[in-house]
Amino acid sequence: MRPCKHSSWLTVYQQDDDITLAHSDRAQVLLHNLPYFESQKPSLFVLIGSASKTRALRELASASTERSIGRRGSGEICLHLDPSTTFSDRPVLVADGDILVHKNPHQAALIHKCHNVTRRILPGRSENIRSRLQVAGDSLCFRLLFPFTDVFCFFAADLGGLQPVARRLATWLNTRQPSTLPAATHPQIVVVTEPSAIENHESQLLDRFLRLLAQETAIEPSTHFAGIRILCLLPDGDVSAQARHRRLKESLMNASDQVRSARVQCRSLFSAQHMASFLTQAYSHFAENPTEPFSFIRASRIGNPAALDLREHLTNFLLKVGTLAELKSFAIPLVASSLLLDNYPPGSHHFRPQDVFRALYKDACYHACRDGVFATNDSRYLVLPSGFVKLIEDAFSDLVEKLESSAAGAATDIHRQLLVAFDSDWQALRSDDTCLTCLRRRPQYGLPCGHCACENCVRVFGKRSEADPWLFEVDSCVFCGAATSGIVVKTFPPTAGVRVLTFDGGGVRGIATLQYLQELQDKLGLPYPVQEHFDLVFCTSVGIIIVLGLITQGWSVEHCIERFEDVAEAAFQPRLSLGRIIGFIISYFADGRYPVDNLEAALQEAFETERTLLDYSRATETGTRIGLVVATIRDTSTCIFTNYNGVGTRPRGCGYFVLGLKDGSGRVPLARCGSAAPSYFKPKHILGLGTFQDGGLEHNDPGSLALEEVAAIYPLVDGPSLVLSLGTGSPRLADVPRMSPTRGVFRDGFIPRLFRAFRHSMGSINGHKFRSRQRGGHKEQYFRFDIEFDGPEPALDDTTKIQELKAAARSAIHGSEELDRLARCVVAELFVFELDHERLPLPENGKYLCAGRILCRLRANHPAFQVLLDQLSKSSAKFLFQGSPLAGSAKDASYFDEGGDFRKRVTFEVPNRGAPISIHLREGSSEPSSISGSPFTIDTLAAALQLECCFGRPDHVKRKRPGTNDRLSRKRQRR
Repeated sequence: MRPCKHSSWLTVYQQDDDITLAHSDRAQVLLHNLPYFESQKPSLFVLIGSASKTRALRELASASTERSIGRRGSGEICLHLDPSTTFSDRPVLVADGDILVHKNPHQAALIHKCHNVTRRILPGRSENIRSRLQVAGDSLCFRLLFPFTDVFCFFAADLGGLQPVARRLATWLNTRQPSTLPAATHPQIVVVTEPSAIENHESQLLDRFLRLLAQETAIEPSTHFAGIRILCLLPDGDVSAQARHRRLKESLMNASDQVRSARVQCRSLFSAQHMASFLTQAYSHFAENPTEPFSFIRASRIGNPAALDLREHLTNFLLKVGTLAELKSFAIPLVASSLLLDNYPPGSHHFRPQDVFRALYKDACYHACRDGVFATNDSRYLVLPSGFVKLIEDAFSDLVEKLESSAAGAATDIHRQLLVAFDSDWQALRSDDTCLTCLRRRPQYGLPCGHCACENCVRVFGKRSEADPWLFEVDSCVFCGAATSGIVVKTFPPTAGVRVLTFDGGGVRGIATLQYLQELQDKLGLPYPVQEHFDLVFCTSVGIIIVLGLITQGWSVEHCIERFEDVAEAAFQPRLSLGRIIGFIISYFADGRYPVDNLEAALQEAFETERTLLDYSRATETGTRIGLVVATIRDTSTCIFTNYNGVGTRPRGCGYFVLGLKDGSGRVPLARCGSAAPSYFKPKHILGLGTFQDGGLEHNDPGSLALEEVAAIYPLVDGPSLVLSLGTGSPRLADVPRMSPTRGVFRDGFIPRLFRAFRHSMGSINGHKFRSRQRGGHKEQYFRFDIEFDGPEPALDDTTKIQELKAAARSAIHGSEELDRLARCVVAELFVFELDHERLPLPENGKYLCAGRILCRLRANHPAFQVLLDQLSKSSAKFLFQGSPLAGSAKDASYFDEGGDFRKRVTFEVPNRGAPISIHLREGSSEPSSISGSPFTIDTLAAALQLECCFGRPDHVKRKRPGTNDRLSRKRQRR
């Protein structure tokens, strides 16, 4: 990147009645452009003054920085890199400013097109704007820069002598500590004076300065500063400028050496990469919480925060530990190791383990001990919470020391070794609420041995497929070592959009939804099941039976149609006729018109009765998440059973409940819950949870629930990119309401009125209701397929209408433009876009130069891959980047990597990180369709790919580094 002439970094200024902090990306650009920014550990000197400071800066920061030492606003801090240290292991950054002087508080600041500038209004108001500016200027140096600075250098001649400097330092001493770093890491203070003679003056001046400081405050300087020294420069003109400032540079470097040595001991010396990230977070912290200490440990976890529900997960685990011996020999080592796994992924900064534990884990461990260890009477007096916490802290510290030894390997290796050592202890432990590998997440995947694992642990301990970057192979259980017979788990491509499929309820009318899918599959012409084009599938009522067959069993649409008809014929077999009145009485006391035995027998034949939604299934292999909507019988509350175990964050009062799975909640009982339409089948009781009925009573179209769950389980995705809603038909809407006088209680009494209302709720007339909730201009592509009947829709149990429904459904969409458009969207959704992982784009001359690649969800070994390419080639398909076609066609060599997978490299530039980036696929002359997740921004792509998680990712994937020579040229061998 070509350097610009601007060095502006920080300033505070008046804007109306507010004080505003403006900060540029100057520090981030300098640090990220260092050749070995992941290993180089910079020093920061802050020079405060005016004319004398400027003369010193020219010598300290080398001549090449002169072009950026010119005009600047009053109160502005600039940042320079000493070019002679660029390739050393200790680059020297020099910040300079007159932040303590405010000649023009209204002056505009930091207006340079080649730098991104962020402005934040600081909290607080007062009538004296100049006083507020002075306080803000002091805070900028003390609360923001202080934790990052090795040495503060005050030029007394520029500031009015020693007294004003002492007064300023006293203000700092009277202020709360700016960070949580240990006191030993605090910076040194150098005060530069220019007396006429220097013999025997520096020690005397230091004594005088300390007396002045004591007059201003009773606080000991050692509480905030690592040391204070006075330096007298030779008279100006007696020697060259370089010779005059040589001693100053040596003094600054020596003071910095002492500070850096202390920071090494306290494990608080940061790499350039980590320093850049900390500064970014410190800006926000300073603007939002200017009086609160900045926690470097917590800031290092911003991209991978400690679990908010860690206490609950630890409690769940400790409740399974029965004796003091197990607690000490098994539980405590495992908890400590799980914390090691949580805090030390590759790339993390290794703070002192005691500080890490107390900042992140101590409270959760204390409360977990109280809630878990003290939960039973026989363990009440085994160990005090404080003693329990101390044991975990000690074990955690020991593991960190082991991690830092040369032969220990990574945190994953240490944790795996511990799990193997306790494999016999795992045999009796089971949990559907807490992943017992990491003790910090809900599990999602059931293994044949009965244990469950969360997705992150599958990523950490599973083997990433060489053929598919989103597929992980789990050969054995991490807990007990039992073989899994080759389980594979498909994960969600991080930059993709969510493809949603929903099935309405409607009894036998559910056959229509399968016909829509059959038509779509025929239109696509790709040799794999059409349902595998979707990431999230929601259903209710009869849709539950369909989804369990298509998604978990992996049935083809054709096979599902056959099984659907078989189940319908078996389920809707009436009881022996004993007359209408007696039949009604029997149905009333049996709580259903039809006996459940026939339905349950048909379901047991179709599904594996003992397997739950969490158990391994075709959905695990395809990465499809499902939600089954049911309702309680007491208050008809909406509940959802999922195969992702309710993972995600939902607001309180969201209007529905996501239930965990218990023993007995297999696929057949869940299918029974969904089919328990009132008056048709009696509700189904699931042990440990409750009794449930057809969810279509409240949500016969589960689309709105699916959208809520997209936000809950895909927090980084801005809503779904494709929604296909499949209806089961409803009467054609009349132009005017149907009016009639009452015809008596038998035809228009409350019972027939309730029955008509129930039938209306089970129809598809409200199929589009959740579409109105979308924001204008949202990128979601929505499709709704449904049937309109000229008269009343067929009853839920009218099996004689199945063939008629099949024909009506296919004719409703066959050859339609909407089906054509949907097929094009489905194909476009097979492609995703990723930024290059090596390094996040940085600004250059006011623009971001970026590189990325278009990838395909179907890999080269997929049976449909070549068919897809042939179709795209035949239709002369083109990818449009920002509206312009990319060169070549989908079968050109430039569209593939060396392994034969689809990979089209794209380079581009954007004005800022929030600018939209759109990619479309156009087949022939048809309307272009967005690829999955488009439009994007640099910010959303970076967040999804975790490119800015410089302290490590939760899945312990190592950052890809640019190719560089790791050997540094060291101009000065210092730590």
